[in-house]
Amino acid sequence: MFSLSDYRYHLDESLIAQEAIHPHHDARMMVINKEKWTIEAETTFWELDQYIGSDRVIFFNDSKVLPSRVILLDTPFLKKDDTSWLIKDGEIFYLSKITENTFSALVRPGNKFQIGNTFHIGEFIIHVIENTDNGRILEITWGSTEEFLDKYGSLPLPPYIKYSKEKEADYQTSFAKNTGSVAAPTASLHFTRELLEKLTIQKEYLTLHVWLWTFKGIQTADVRDYVIHAESIEIDIGIFGKIQDIKESHKKIVAVWTTATRTLESLPYLWKNLPQDIKNLFNANICKYWDNIALNLKNNKWINDVTYHEDTNSLHFNTQIYITPGFQFIIIDDLITNFHLGESSLLVLVSAFLGFHETKEIYKHAVDSRYRFYSFGDGMYIRWK
Repeated sequence: MFSLSDYRYHLDESLIAQEAIHPHHDARMMVINKEKWTIEAETTFWELDQYIGSDRVIFFNDSKVLPSRVILLDTPFLKKDDTSWLIKDGEIFYLSKITENTFSALVRPGNKFQIGNTFHIGEFIIHVIENTDNGRILEITWGSTEEFLDKYGSLPLPPYIKYSKEKEADYQTSFAKNTGSVAAPTASLHFTRELLEKLTIQKEYLTLHVWLWTFKGIQTADVRDYVIHAESIEIDIGIFGKIQDIKESHKKIVAVWTTATRTLESLPYLWKNLPQDIKNLFNANICKYWDNIALNLKNNKWINDVTYHEDTNSLHFNTQIYITPGFQFIIIDDLITNFHLGESSLLVLVSAFLGFHETKEIYKHAVDSRYRFYSFGDGMYIRWK
């Protein structure tokens, strides 16, 4: 279960969903009883309320996908020696914000984006100021990154989906709020406003900004050796007390998609790494509860860049939590997710939660039953009885 080849499976190209089902809640849903490792039902997301009761609290990732892909056609630029050139066909793909007017990006053609070169895109002037292992650092004159992307960017679709402008609206959740992702939390796409109204259980929202590397396959023969990408998280500081209340009232926590899972399962490690001055913001009861949870956790390098924002009473941090078989799940009880690419960290996470052999059997059944795969595809609800 630790060999990369264990996470390969054959998928006919016709099963890769090229467009979303309308309405999105009509996508198929497999309900899996994790306690008995059986398929309990095969239905649609619209019927989720039949299987998720008032003893559950559901957590969503409310990150909003940026229009992060800027196509460059016949775009003029100046080299640092002031000679004028033209990009016939190129691209700037936003990765992450550094300041209001600087950001990291993937670019093509790379040989045109040399340090000191300047690009004119409409009213915006963009300077190449640094090369990095992940691309370029770009600086905007006369405007902000957000203004630039809003005007000239388009929503990025995954590489396995043929792009069309009409599909962009389907690649944003109905509750997207905090801008920062370059890929959608796709299991959340099934949750239309109508379905959210139909679900009367407690709903909670947190924010993990999904990076492009989510589509990157594992590149080590042993999946445990892979160094996963870091992703940025924003949480209200009240989440620690909220989760304590949920657990002590014997309710179960449902994570929607792997990003909500990574966020929630990062919390014990975040608590272990919190500076004492931040822990002092909590009452003694909350501190005792989380200290007990974090007591036996090994020190790790999963959590970094922790900052407290007093104006919003929120914590911002990066997580590199990597969930593989044998991982001890502390926070989540149930998982709602799509069917993922082979050899991906997402599939490894699902295998860690459901069980390696059980996941292989479920995926075989999904292929044989012609479920639709990947971002616009169908999904499953893995739950304790």
